[in-house]
Amino acid sequence: MALTEQKSKAFKVLCLVGSLLLLVMAMFHGSGLFYVKESIDQSNAEGFLKEIVPVLFAHPSLHLIGLSAFGFLALSLNYEIKKVLTLISALVTVDALLAFYLGGILPGILLLIAALCFILARFNIYSKTLATNEKLTKNDT
Repeated sequence: MALTEQKSKAFKVLCLVGSLLLLVMAMFHGSGLFYVKESIDQSNAEGFLKEIVPVLFAHPSLHLIGLSAFGFLALSLNYEIKKVLTLISALVTVDALLAFYLGGILPGILLLIAALCFILARFNIYSKTLATNEKLTKNDT
């Protein structure tokens, strides 16, 4: 019998949950863009602020979509998965800290949950299974 390694179900589920959570948060955040644009346009702010605030508001949504994409990408990687998952979890943790700093308790908690998913996925990448000689000989021919 030989030991073979496959990506574990826990790894796949954790990457999917973390990525989907980031994607849903990006959609919710992005849905407020028109409200922010309308509010800033009606304010007495300077013209420069009226132009730049909607762009600055859209950036976190794009950032979360990008991180989510890397989470989905990790599902198909064969090499350097641990480095990618470590980077994603670190960036999402920093985003969570920024959310807490800005008073966003719920977004901060949700971001920490996503980061935890990627951290746990990092430690559950492979499931070791025993392959019988019969299965090995079929694959060799």
